[in-house]
Amino acid sequence: MDCRIKNRATFFVANIIIPLLVGAFIYYVSSPNVIFVRRVDDFINDGNHLLYLNESSVLFDFLRNYFLDMLWGYALVFSLHFMNGNNAAELNKVFVIAFTFSAVLEILQLTSSRGTFDVFDIVVEFLAELIAVFIIKSYTKEISNEK
Repeated sequence: MDCRIKNRATFFVANIIIPLLVGAFIYYVSSPNVIFVRRVDDFINDGNHLLYLNESSVLFDFLRNYFLDMLWGYALVFSLHFMNGNNAAELNKVFVIAFTFSAVLEILQLTSSRGTFDVFDIVVEFLAELIAVFIIKSYTKEISNEK
């Protein structure tokens, strides 16, 4: 396997896995009352949460309500692009699919008791997905310049 291809795969997988793991960690330590988190606590026989955080702080609100969505949207673009074969020509299509998917999921929360619709979620996901596209374009340009 060509070293460049292996490094490219590592780059994409890292940009998928790391945001999801960081998001899962933040979610776990900041949301002790969520059913999923309680199940994890039961499984590991412990609950190490940041209960001393000021839940009314702007930073906590941003981390819990928006940053997690940003990480998810960012990872979504990278995963769709990676599954699409890293085709640079298809990147705009990946962006449209990711944004549409994100927006539809948020809008569906209007009809569900399982979530809370927030237009700012759509905005931050859009920004994160746009950042992911710019990073992918920059990375692709750098790789093509090395050839």
